[in-house]
Amino acid sequence: MGIGLGVASWLTLLVFCSALINQASGLVDDSFKGRRFICHYTTWSRTRQNDGAYTIEDIPGKLCSHVVYNFVAVHEKTFEITSMQPDFDIGENGFRRFAALKDKFPNLKLLVAIGGWGHGGEKFSKMTETRDRRKRFVASVVKFLHKYGFDGLEVVWLYPGNFERGGNITDKDNFYYLIRELQKTFTDTGRDWEVSVQVPADKSRLDVGYQIDALCEAADYIHVIGYDLRGWWNNFADVHSPMADRAHDEGNFVGLNVENGVNLWLQGGCPADKVVLGVPLFGRTYLLDTPEGNSVGSPTIGAGSAGEYTNEPGYLGYCEICAMLPNMTIRWDEKAQCPYAFNAVEWIGYEDERSLRAKIDWAVEKRLAGIYAFSLDLDDYRGHCGTPYPLTLVIHKYYEETRKHTLVTWP
Repeated sequence: MGIGLGVASWLTLLVFCSALINQASGLVDDSFKGRRFICHYTTWSRTRQNDGAYTIEDIPGKLCSHVVYNFVAVHEKTFEITSMQPDFDIGENGFRRFAALKDKFPNLKLLVAIGGWGHGGEKFSKMTETRDRRKRFVASVVKFLHKYGFDGLEVVWLYPGNFERGGNITDKDNFYYLIRELQKTFTDTGRDWEVSVQVPADKSRLDVGYQIDALCEAADYIHVIGYDLRGWWNNFADVHSPMADRAHDEGNFVGLNVENGVNLWLQGGCPADKVVLGVPLFGRTYLLDTPEGNSVGSPTIGAGSAGEYTNEPGYLGYCEICAMLPNMTIRWDEKAQCPYAFNAVEWIGYEDERSLRAKIDWAVEKRLAGIYAFSLDLDDYRGHCGTPYPLTLVIHKYYEETRKHTLVTWP
C-alpha cells in the first residue's frame, strides 16, 4: 500500500513538472537587453559662463549605459534629419566629438534625439503625412547613423495630435507608421541600431496622439516623461514629479503622476522590459503669493527667479538648487515622495537622493527596463555642493546593481 502511494505521488509530481515546463516554454527571455541608465547631453549647456560651461568632454561615460545627444531636427522642406545648430554640430565637430566618446568608453551606446519642446510638432506632423516623406526621412536617418557612428534614434515629438503645437488628427496613426518603418529599415540594414520614443504620462495626450500597444510593438524602448507634470503655470506650488495622487489633487491633476503615467503604458499593452522611466535633475520654481502660504498646493503668482546657469524663470538645475538649500526650509511630501524647499518669497519642487531612490525602487519592483535622467548638465557636475554628480551617482548605483538582472516577461 505504501508503494502504491509512492507511485501516485511520483506521477503527480511528474505531471506538475511537465506543466511547469510547458508554461516556461512560453517565456520570452529579454536578458540580452539588460537594464539601462540613459544620460542626456544638451548642446546649449556649453555656452554658460566660466566653469558653468558643460562640454562633450565633460560627459562621465563610465556612469551611463547610454548617452543621448540633444537635439537634431526635421528639415521643414526636405523632411530629412538635419542639424539644429550647424555651427556647433558640424562647424565645431559636435557630432564627431560625441561619437569619439566611444574611444574612451568602448561599451557606451550613443543615441541622437530629434525634436524637443523648442522644435515643435508641425514639422513632425507634415513629415509623417505621406509615405514618401516618411521614406525620405528614414533614409536620411540611416545615412546619419552610418556617417557619425551613433547607435540609434530617440524621437521626441511633443506632441502628436496637439493642434496648439502644429499637429492634426492623423498624427496618431502616422506616428505609428513612422516608428514601424524606422524599425523595419534598421532591421534590414543588419545594424544593431535602436529606435526609442519619448512619451508623456498624461492620459489626455495619450488618447489623441499614441497607439500604445502598436507603438510599443514597433519601438525598441518607450521613454516615459516622469516630470514637468506640474509647474509655475498652474498657479499653485507643487513638486513636478509626484509618485502618486495627494489629497489636494483635483480635476485634471488626479492621476497625473509617475505611477499612474507609467501604468497607463503597461496596462495599454506595453511590456515592462521596454519601458524606461524618465526622472529630472532639475526643479520647478514658484513665487509665493504670501510668505505664510508655503505648503504644497499654496497659491503662487508666477515663476521663480532664473538661475545663473539655466537662465530660465521657473526652472533651476540641481547644480543651482543645492547651493540655495542651506538658506531655505526643506520639507518632504510623503505621498509624492519628493522634497520641496521654500523661503519667504520662492518655492522649489525638486529631486534629491532620497526621492530618486524611491523612483528607482518602484522601477525595480515594476521590472522596468531602466531609468533615463535629464540632464547631466543640471546635476551638480562640478561638485560645488559636495561630490560631483550626486544625483547621477544614485542612479548609476542602481544600474550597477541591477544591469545584469534577467528581464523575463510573460507573453
